[in-house]
Amino acid sequence: MASPRATLSKLELRCPPLPQTLMEAMELIEQPEKLEVGPVTEMVQRDPIVVARLLQIVNSAYYGLRHPISSADRAVVMLGPVAVAGIVVGMNMLKLRSMLDGPAAPCFLRLIRHSIATAFLTRHLLDHDAARSMTRIGVGFTSGLLHDFGKIILVYNFPEEAVRFYDNRALDEQLLDEDERHLEQLLFGCDHTEAGEYVARKLRFPDTLTDVIRLHHEPDRSSGSPETDRVVRAVAVANLAATAMGYAFTHERTWEACQEAPVWSAFLAAQAARYPSADALLADLHAQQLHLDAYVHELTSTTDPEHLHRRVPSPDRPD
Repeated sequence: MASPRATLSKLELRCPPLPQTLMEAMELIEQPEKLEVGPVTEMVQRDPIVVARLLQIVNSAYYGLRHPISSADRAVVMLGPVAVAGIVVGMNMLKLRSMLDGPAAPCFLRLIRHSIATAFLTRHLLDHDAARSMTRIGVGFTSGLLHDFGKIILVYNFPEEAVRFYDNRALDEQLLDEDERHLEQLLFGCDHTEAGEYVARKLRFPDTLTDVIRLHHEPDRSSGSPETDRVVRAVAVANLAATAMGYAFTHERTWEACQEAPVWSAFLAAQAARYPSADALLADLHAQQLHLDAYVHELTSTTDPEHLHRRVPSPDRPD
């Protein structure tokens, strides 16, 4: 029987062209010694669209500035380099949508909205981690954004088949995660975690990010790094929560279904000081709903000035 890697190589999976700033932003987040205002500002200034979005965010009512900020460097200082790097990753993921035509485009946008929501919630969960660090928060945010990288690959390589599969609502209601991955294997020759890991390794993604892509549906499996395992658990919980908060890519979940997942209990056990009960975690997540809605809207909306009044939380800003 052929190994999964041999099967994947035969599929010749292609990756959509990734903007250089996407790779650069991920590199900066993975290397905290470089995550300073200077390098991040330099990266941002090469993309006028990113500059426009940062100025839109920093001048929103959320920050309540008396005088508007008009320069990229001041916007980076105000938002923080971790937040800006995360915004750059999210915006560059949205650029990939232009490579998909027809029915694949709305499917892809739904996937991006789910990914942004997962990133926001991962960042929030790690921000309150007992062993919190800006490095882990930044890595967690990017890992949340790209945890379903394999689905991006499958939609890009098999647009018609993927849209029919992921848009099958009648099927979605009966699927568990393991069922979905099994059907992906039957339909595409691999599931999205396998496709994502395979392409991520070819692109030399950082190890933590690759492990999250590989293990986010199996967070009980060890990556070999306790630090990475902590990020994987947070992404897995955030992924579940996003599906209960209006940002499901395929099947929506109830909060009851989220709490039945083994990783939910494992996360609570590891975070007992922060969340002494399941209700405490639920209350904390419910309190993030409006912030989450505003953040997803801001990263997926146009740069129309009418959106400037919206309150947009920053991944660096305390909740």
